[in-house]
Amino acid sequence: PGVPADDIERIFDKFYRARKGDKQRAGTGLGLAISRGFVEAMHGTITAANRTDRSGAVFTIRLPIPVGAQQLDAA
Repeated sequence: PGVPADDIERIFDKFYRARKGDKQRAGTGLGLAISRGFVEAMHGTITAANRTDRSGAVFTIRLPIPVGAQQLDAA
């Protein structure tokens, strides 16, 4: 079913755990907070959204390409 709509903005907060369908909370609430920390340390962004075409969620990570970075040739 994806992420409950009320939780979508909070799932990246440290120790926040969304309720599952059985009303139980699993995990420590650190995984997505750590992921956000790594992404932001690289000057990127991470977002979450629920899928519209089927159940589940989509997590998008965007990282900048440094100015002057060498282009990799396709092998």
